[in-house]
Formats: sequence, C-alpha cells, structure tokens
Amino acid sequence: ARDEELWRLACLKVWGLSIGTLDAQDAENSTVYYSWRDMFIRRERVNFSGCYISKTTYLRMGENSFQDQFYRPVQLVEYYRYIRFMPDGKVLMMTSADEPSQGVTKIRNVHNIRPDVLRGRYRLFGDTVTLVLQKSSQSRATTGHVRQRRGSVMPLDEDSNATQFLIELRIGHSPKRRCAQLVWSHYTLVQKRNKVDTSSEFDLTDAKYPSLWFSPVKSYHLDADAPLV
Repeated sequence: ARDEELWRLACLKVWGLSIGTLDAQDAENSTVYYSWRDMFIRRERVNFSGCYISKTTYLRMGENSFQDQFYRPVQLVEYYRYIRFMPDGKVLMMTSADEPSQGVTKIRNVHNIRPDVLRGRYRLFGDTVTLVLQKSSQSRATTGHVRQRRGSVMPLDEDSNATQFLIELRIGHSPKRRCAQLVWSHYTLVQKRNKVDTSSEFDLTDAKYPSLWFSPVKSYHLDADAPLV
C-alpha cells in the first residue's frame, strides 16, 4: 500500500495533466509534497464517491387577494443544487426541488440525457475547480437525435445557438472530511446566438448561492457502465 507507483497513478487519476511533479512546488500555495502519497492526502481535490449538495431557501410574496386587498400570501421556496464529479474529468450539475434522497438518483446514471441536468467538464487549479457546463437542446433530448461517444456524458452540440455555464468554485474542508466544501467564487452565463457571444455574471450572494457540502452516495460507483471495446 506504500508503493509510490500506486499513489502516482491515483494522483494522475485525480489531477490528470495538471498533476505536476514532486520536485516542483504547487503554484497556488507553494506547498512541497514529499511523496505521491503525501500529495494525494494533502492536496486539494474533489471527491468522487458522492455528490456536493446545497440547499437554498427564500420567501416569495404572492399576489393580493381580490376578495381581501389586505391579505397577501407569503410562499416559502426551497430547492437544491447537486454537483457530481467523475475521475475522467466529466461533471454533472442539477437544480431541483427534490430532497437529496430522490435528487441524487437523477444523476446516478452518468449516461442519461435528462434535459434538466447540465453536463460538462472540470479542471483543478490549486484549491479552485473550474466547470464548463452545457444544457442539451430540448428538441434533441426528447427526440433522441444526439450524437454521443461511448462513455461520454457531454453530447456533441453543433447548434450555432448554445448556452454555456462557466463556474469557479473554491475547495474547502470540514472538521471531519477534507475537500468537503465548495464555495462559489465566479459564475458566468455565456449565450451564443448567430455566432455572437453574450455573457452575464451572477451576483453570488450567500443567500442565493450557499456553499455545497459533500455527501457520500452508496449507489455511486466508478465501474464501467458500458461494454468494453
């Protein structure tokens, strides 16, 4: 279990091309790692055996009653965000009113083409993880005419009108688990219409974008879901 080659392969699976070398210091915090095992234990990363979940709650004012103009209902709105990372660099994100016990099942199958699930890729840069996500076209998702490579969760979108979500999250820790928190640092929506890009940034308030916390999910696994070629 202390074999350095095993730990190097484990690090390569987590950080990919940005793994770096042991003799070079980390560009973000000048951290020196004394072995591949030391890097795997101390370096910031994302967890694969579950998903990161946040809960957003706010009050929404209803319309005045036509029978009693002094009565105005107040609605309590609750919804959840789910983010799941895979070792091959793919990521799924979903916003839903479903409780976590039901919500995590909707992103269990990494080959699904649900229109309400954003799919894309992520990269790790120090303690920051960047996500590039895209939503499938509703017409393609319903008709099934989606060109997709085997094992891919990101369909090939050749439409000139597309929407991308660019997200940056900072990795944090909890008292019981490392890398268990994701804090919003940047969120941009890029819309492409007739080959013209228009971007708009979201106001990342704690009320609207609370931190996501990691929750293990037993039904998630990293085994192959498709036949090997």
